[in-house]
Amino acid sequence: MFNNTSNLLLQTMLYLAQTDNITFPLNYTADANNVILEGDNVEVKCYGEYGCFSVAGPWQDVSSRPVNVFPEKPEKIAPKYCLYTRNNRNACQYLNHKDRKSVITSHVIPSMPTYFITHGFLEGGDRPWLKEIARQILRRYDANVIIIDWEEGSGSPYTQAVANIRMVGRITAHLINVIRMELGLNVGNVHLIGHSLGSHLCGYVGSVLKTNFGVTVGRITGLDPAEPHFSQTDPMVRLDPSDAMYVDIIHTDSKPFIKGGELSLGMSVPIGHLDFYPNGGENQPGCNQGMMKYINRENGSFYQGMRRFLACDHVRAHEYFNESVNTLCNFVAIECDSYEEFLSGECFSCLSDTNPDGKICAEMGMRSLGHWKKYAATIASSIDPTNASPHIRLYSLTNGESPFCTYLYRVTLNLANSQLSKDHGGEVGHFLVQLEGTESRSKLLNVFKEQHYKPGSVHRRVFGSSNVGSIKSVLLVWNHSTTMNILTWRFEAPVIYVESLTIEAFNGGQKLKLCPPKLIALEAGLSFRMIPC
Repeated sequence: MFNNTSNLLLQTMLYLAQTDNITFPLNYTADANNVILEGDNVEVKCYGEYGCFSVAGPWQDVSSRPVNVFPEKPEKIAPKYCLYTRNNRNACQYLNHKDRKSVITSHVIPSMPTYFITHGFLEGGDRPWLKEIARQILRRYDANVIIIDWEEGSGSPYTQAVANIRMVGRITAHLINVIRMELGLNVGNVHLIGHSLGSHLCGYVGSVLKTNFGVTVGRITGLDPAEPHFSQTDPMVRLDPSDAMYVDIIHTDSKPFIKGGELSLGMSVPIGHLDFYPNGGENQPGCNQGMMKYINRENGSFYQGMRRFLACDHVRAHEYFNESVNTLCNFVAIECDSYEEFLSGECFSCLSDTNPDGKICAEMGMRSLGHWKKYAATIASSIDPTNASPHIRLYSLTNGESPFCTYLYRVTLNLANSQLSKDHGGEVGHFLVQLEGTESRSKLLNVFKEQHYKPGSVHRRVFGSSNVGSIKSVLLVWNHSTTMNILTWRFEAPVIYVESLTIEAFNGGQKLKLCPPKLIALEAGLSFRMIPC
């Protein structure tokens, strides 16, 4: 959703948000043989083998779903299923559940894991990111990778695309069942991966497999699931933990796109077993650059640059997932009550037999399943038995460009409480650090934001960096910014007194206390090389 014509999506959303009493004629019904007949004010429409679809009950809500329509005919949507394996990495092989020969004679290896990947609103199966994820999966695993292309049903208006994913979900479930019956596919080894509207589409696949065919899909990954028409709805309407044995979500664009409003492209509420919120789940680093930079990246194309600019936060979800398949970095995320508590270092160690006070930790992306299996029993024993969905929120940090994965560190800064420091008083500014290790040095990182620093105060922050090996020293830079606030005005060089800095690698790794060469004032714009005390 949103990747191709972002401005059209915004127009659609704005239109829906400003329109109240819209009604659609519901003039379809069916007889006992699922033959479509005409009638008046009917709330159910049937499509042969795919069954009937209702627009009443949980599918209709005045606040969350004021506009609701039936799916289009399956022949109109006509989803395509493109199979790639290591035997046909570059040549798509199309599968059709109505043509069982296409399944039987295909390269599908039923004993291998099977991945379905799908797009969202205004996209199609030819999108490069879909093929890149398929390529990365086949690079790592001997597997079956099937791209679901429902481009004929993903066009505007948005409300119709929302309805169409219900149909695509049922058709996909039928295909999986045919592969199961003809080739012996273990549905528990099926992993569905969907972006935006595609996330909820995957939820429908899982729900239909369970309800109609009595099998449960192994895993569903929702990549920034779409919020419009899915927020505050019944779990039947959206992706939820009952749709698979394991459901993991990556939230990247949950900030409202209308200032002062509540509507955002991606969901903010947790809807899986494990919900990951990289960088807080709202704004992603690297997405706040000027639009001209995106236009230049797209070889001067205004349209492509605008599309990339508006969709940046939303598409980060599938970019992070793609990188997670083969990276040596671990994309670690930590359970915490809030993003601010995570950043302030309140959650920085993992739950274990030797650390019962630690938090649930997991790798965001492809490898999160192993972590869920590790904690599932513990989580199940600690939650309210009336709530079968634990909804664990995990937070992480990423870089602003590829490679996105970072290693987590916690830094504690102690300002001197000496007489010199007290006599000088506090200062307004911000601190940057550069890690210097046995393998490399990090970039200069803006760790402590602009604020007032008092003598004797202690400041702690979690930040992400490249892996520098064993840390030997830290370069500390302090900057003072003069603003219209008279309290920031100085007639001499602003200075600050630093006593020590403690750096810790995540989850009980290296911990090192560092001090300046001597207790002297650090002038704005200059640096200390902090060394072991």
